[in-house]
Amino acid sequence: MSWGLALVTLAAGVGSAPALSDERCRSELLPGQAAPRPEARMVTPMDLARVRDFGRQDAGLGGDAPFSISPDQRSAAIVLRRGDPTRDSYCIGVVVVPLDGSGKARLVDAGGEFILEVSDVRGIPDLPIGNAKPVTPRWSPDGRMLAYLRRDQGLTRVWIARADGTGARTVSRLDVDARDVRWSDDGRSLVVTARPGIAAGEKAIDAEERRGFLYDARFWTLSHSRPEPPPPIEFIEQRIDPKDGRLIGTVSPGAATDLAKPAGAIAFARSPSGARAWTSARDPKVLLGPLALHVEIAGNALTCASTYCSEGVGALWWGAGDELFFLQGATPENGGVTRLLRWRAGQESEPRLILTTVDALFACAPIDEAIVCARETATQPRHLVRIDTASGRASVLYDPNPEFAALSKGVVQRLRWNFGKGIGSYGDLVLPPGHRPGMRHPLVVVQYQSRGFLRGGTGDEYPIQALAARGFAVLSVERTRPVGAGIATTGDQLMRMSTVGFAERRRVLTSVETGVRKAIALGVVDPERIGITGLSDGAATVQYALVNSKLFRAAAISSCCDGPSSSMFAAGPGYADFLVAAGFPAPGTDGSDFWRHYSLAANASRIRTPILLQVTDDEFRFSLETFATLKYQHVPVEMHVFAHEYHQKWRPAHRLATYERAIDWFDFWLNGRTDPDADKQTQYGRWRELARRQRR
Repeated sequence: MSWGLALVTLAAGVGSAPALSDERCRSELLPGQAAPRPEARMVTPMDLARVRDFGRQDAGLGGDAPFSISPDQRSAAIVLRRGDPTRDSYCIGVVVVPLDGSGKARLVDAGGEFILEVSDVRGIPDLPIGNAKPVTPRWSPDGRMLAYLRRDQGLTRVWIARADGTGARTVSRLDVDARDVRWSDDGRSLVVTARPGIAAGEKAIDAEERRGFLYDARFWTLSHSRPEPPPPIEFIEQRIDPKDGRLIGTVSPGAATDLAKPAGAIAFARSPSGARAWTSARDPKVLLGPLALHVEIAGNALTCASTYCSEGVGALWWGAGDELFFLQGATPENGGVTRLLRWRAGQESEPRLILTTVDALFACAPIDEAIVCARETATQPRHLVRIDTASGRASVLYDPNPEFAALSKGVVQRLRWNFGKGIGSYGDLVLPPGHRPGMRHPLVVVQYQSRGFLRGGTGDEYPIQALAARGFAVLSVERTRPVGAGIATTGDQLMRMSTVGFAERRRVLTSVETGVRKAIALGVVDPERIGITGLSDGAATVQYALVNSKLFRAAAISSCCDGPSSSMFAAGPGYADFLVAAGFPAPGTDGSDFWRHYSLAANASRIRTPILLQVTDDEFRFSLETFATLKYQHVPVEMHVFAHEYHQKWRPAHRLATYERAIDWFDFWLNGRTDPDADKQTQYGRWRELARRQRR
């Protein structure tokens, strides 16, 4: 798949998976204390597929918090989810966590279906990507109730639960999906966001069907054979009674807009006293450029001269007494280092550093003399911590995955590198448990974000610790900053700068190769046994690497592939127009010189690397040109198509199958090993035949 398609689809649908029974889910979501093991076992694909999660699936600095703090600051609430690959289902529940460490977490509701996030992508509304929609419970002003979204029987509704765990019920009567919910300031009503125009647009398209659909930019032919409702389609807000869901009124358009938020603000926070803090582009004309931090107290603008305020501020929160807390850093150039700072603006000339860490911190909330944050370490899934603002010491408030600590995991070492004109990035090298000096391992590269828990890379497709348990070294790499960042003034220009001379792909591949060579230089990697993986933009990097590099001996990708036909025809006319504007050759022109530098299909006669494709039914058509061409050129290639999936896979059974097959693929082609499992022998028979027919 092209990096263009990757960029337009890495946003975020409302879907559902079957739910397990509420009673079973209670024990699945809140386990007892993990029993000590006489001998720790290593991480398996099943362990990773069953990790309990809350909030969004990435670990970026910004975005909405995955938890909320009660008005008395004594409790936090989250929506916890856990996949069950055996039943291909999810357990989902609302959990209340004491913040003083005095008691156990309690489940106040259990049940419902997985909610997929949706986004408008290049004129296509509500396109599902495959990642979880973050759902955060909202406390009532009196702290007695929680309002949240829950999906049952294919419809997302508003629910409320008593915070003490004595009951939960649905309250909304909408016949369309609820998109968000919050309490009114007085707690007497709930404000529900919905998008009924989607259903109205679908009815209009149903009427058009009688005379034939006009083939235009409304089509997303990669996934659908009918057009989608054209934008703009507005969101509406309605006030409902929390007792019975009765409609009270509609919130006027713009009423929900925070009038205190300055135009152009990216991160924004307002204190109870009215103080404001926000980040904005230093130069509003350019995309992805440096940001500036602005603070205003009592109408007075305050300037922060510290370097901490000049770049990389990603999230802001106000504490008591107009204390501003913010997270800074976590960039490719600084090696992924995150800093938590406090600034008593108006009293101090510059912020004070609370802590510096390579862990992922995000979504914090100040309480008393501390701040509560969600945190991930390289070897520990997401959990809640309390950070003392005086000392910077962190203590765990709630760990949803206590069993994970008992598992034997590979040691993680962060590597940093620079190349070109001072361009920098980093990666995390994971060595197998039991590694000893002098041992050299096959290496698998996982892309393209390496912040927080090293689970499966972007899209969660390639299980890092399970690969390490099978004897692989794994290099989890962070993507470099885009070529046109801080220079391009339009999206089309940004894409053109990326496309011309394949500048973006060359930069990313150079970074990956630099990181791999740094790992080789440590003496722990066999340079003749290196594999590479990728989804979306990561798959585009794999595609470019297999055409332009001799470093990689096996590959596994989860989306595929740009080619002379697929890029222009598979996703519809709107997407084709986007690519042509970005510099791709238009249909009917001679694009052979362009494609010989990038397309696997155009270079199939000289490709030797075995390639595993594990793609979704929503996008597999993009793979057909490449798969067929490689197959008939006797390149070892195998493709699996997963049903009811989108850009990313969300079904637990599919995630586990993807994990396991990827490990087997690399073990077969890099190590010559097979799993004795009887159920896998047909698989190995196919792969041996691919090897027999492989062109040497």
